[in-house]
Amino acid sequence: MTNYLPALLALFALGAQAAEPAKPLAPAAKPAQPAQPAAPGAGVKYVQAASGNSLSFTFQQLDAASTGQFKTFATTLIYDEKNPAAGSLDVKVTIGSLDTQDGERDEALKSADLFDAAKIPTATYIARSLARNASGGLEAVGKLTLRGVSKDLRLPLTIKPTANGLELSGQTAIKRLDYGVGQGEWKSTESVGDEVKIQYKVALVRAK
Repeated sequence: MTNYLPALLALFALGAQAAEPAKPLAPAAKPAQPAQPAAPGAGVKYVQAASGNSLSFTFQQLDAASTGQFKTFATTLIYDEKNPAAGSLDVKVTIGSLDTQDGERDEALKSADLFDAAKIPTATYIARSLARNASGGLEAVGKLTLRGVSKDLRLPLTIKPTANGLELSGQTAIKRLDYGVGQGEWKSTESVGDEVKIQYKVALVRAK
């Protein structure tokens, strides 16, 4: 008698294999994403050095040029030569530190009718970007707040590298009456002129 057992076992094996569910295909590999360009840096932060700084002003008094300086002020600059628009400049000036080499005149300048130093002890300049002007020079684009009055002011800047950091310098002119520096009899420009020239040179070191 023919032995059908091996054939039956083979048929059962084939049926079991056919009953197994198909294995899912492995997901296709995602294409490599292009590398994103690095965001431009915000620049290097510099702060005012302990020495080598000057902030002076010149005005006309009785048709003669008079000068003075602020002995106490602080400067912070964020600067990237290749991306000046990302930079910023912050300056804080202590009004009571003004010195014109004349004590009586200093007290008059600090009085309520002029700088009002007792009530408004600080002046600030805050710029949140730097820009090139039409001639290629660098300017800070910000606001000067003096005697509590804020006005737009583009501040010319010359920035030079030094052994320890940077040197920032420049000059500009403002109208004192635009900021209310001159109340009562001091509103007149007969004895004290309206225009005030400001000169600045600041030594900056990299912030730690």
